[in-house]
Amino acid sequence: MGLKSKLFKTGVVLLLIAVLPGLPPKTVFPFRPISIVPARPLAGVLAPNQLLNGAERLHEGGLQQPEGIAVRGNATYVTVYGGKILELGDQGSVRTVAKLGPDCVGTYSERICGRPLGLDFDTKGNNLIVADPYLGIWQVHIKTGDKKLLVPKDKAIIVEDREQSSSSSSEAARKLRTRQPNIPNGVAVARNGDFYWSDTASDFIFEDAIQALLCNPSGRLLHYSRAEGRSRVLIDEVYGANGVVLSPDESFVLVGELGGQLIRRYYLKGPKAGTHDVFVDGLPGAVDNLNGDATGFWVGLVIAADESNPSFVGMLAPFPNLRRLLVRLFVLVEAPFRLWYDATGSDFALWVTHHIGHLGGLVPLFPDRGTVLRMDWEGNIVLALHNDDTSSHVISQAVPVPGTDQLLLGSPVNQWLGRVKLTPDTLAVLRGGKVDRKQPATEAPSREEL
Repeated sequence: MGLKSKLFKTGVVLLLIAVLPGLPPKTVFPFRPISIVPARPLAGVLAPNQLLNGAERLHEGGLQQPEGIAVRGNATYVTVYGGKILELGDQGSVRTVAKLGPDCVGTYSERICGRPLGLDFDTKGNNLIVADPYLGIWQVHIKTGDKKLLVPKDKAIIVEDREQSSSSSSEAARKLRTRQPNIPNGVAVARNGDFYWSDTASDFIFEDAIQALLCNPSGRLLHYSRAEGRSRVLIDEVYGANGVVLSPDESFVLVGELGGQLIRRYYLKGPKAGTHDVFVDGLPGAVDNLNGDATGFWVGLVIAADESNPSFVGMLAPFPNLRRLLVRLFVLVEAPFRLWYDATGSDFALWVTHHIGHLGGLVPLFPDRGTVLRMDWEGNIVLALHNDDTSSHVISQAVPVPGTDQLLLGSPVNQWLGRVKLTPDTLAVLRGGKVDRKQPATEAPSREEL
């Protein structure tokens, strides 16, 4: 058989896999072309710099994938692999606040032992609200470690938003919109104790993020009522729903979109209440966690994207048949190992199924640039901080340490927590001042000034 004949037959098989109806997986929404706004040029406020270079590595080797960060006083709380929430003291101490799932059997068993992502401080008690993509959303007491499951993945009470619900909606449509959560990810707690949270995608679990991003958007932004114990869908079909943050007056809530490289806004008050729009788009990377304060918020860009380094999601988005083919190939390759694991509990089969489709496997292909953005509540990019030395180039979250000139950097892949010292110019901008670029900055402001 000649080479041309082999290539032809291979092409026919791949074409059939791509277009034949009924083949797995069955996705929530059909494959259609997706339009993604190209990343903005790295110019002006987005111009490259080295403000994040030389990140210090805190607790190197002792923190596995510190994705989420929350700071209060002298204590820093981080979510790490294995279902753990840790408290880091200012003198180098590490305390396990809580463990959500059973013990891990290796670095490939996160679907069993958990991998918490987003967290926020509760406003109704000394708790953390923690989202785990495998184990649901939990209330965890900071001192005692007592935990309570608020949003289970298999028995969550999900209802439609009042604006979406209508008497003409079919029962099938309502069931689709109120489907069970699959990847709880980000969380932001309101003053009344309710919280807003994201469900990244519905078609695949978190360790199969590559397949999830190749499908059409099925993420959601939801509101959880503490009094009713149920969640209400605010926005559906979000392309990789990720970080969530509330505006200071709680008039709107923002959700980051990993695949679309944008941030969406849902109005909670005012004449536009119950509607949503795009808050900002064309960001130079995949949006991860968001965290804010009175004057603005920080955006972690976990995978850089620009003209020289286009997003693989963005490149494939307009081609539904190609995306469907890739997803089906992933499923076909993974299927025998899933069956093997289900039948025998084999560690090797678990290891294989974990790595097929895991986004962490693509990290060596990610651009070297690491970026976090500082934005105001009007949607303007105030600051862009970059690095080009890969000291923390896969950044999930950026959190300033109050009363200092330090910025903490979380990551879904690193074995440490990053920390950089902000320059006087950067601090001046954060305080609302203007920077005189002609004058060299020589002194950091005192703690009192901060």
